[in-house]
Amino acid sequence: MQATDEHLTETVDAIMRYLDSHPDAADTEEGIAKWWLPNALSVDICTVQLALNRLERQGLVHRRINTDQHELFSR
Repeated sequence: MQATDEHLTETVDAIMRYLDSHPDAADTEEGIAKWWLPNALSVDICTVQLALNRLERQGLVHRRINTDQHELFSR
């Protein structure tokens, strides 16, 4: 399913709200989709990836690889 611009913006906003409330949070794309976002938003992993890419381009989140070789996203 391809995200609409509105749905993508809602996802970006939800991620930023989570990070505002949990400034030290870091998680994988899958963890963000499962734990950070409200169930009512009904977001698939592709939309989370698009949202994280947008936030990374804007310098609002950073991507790093942990010792287990998982990509983590955080502030």
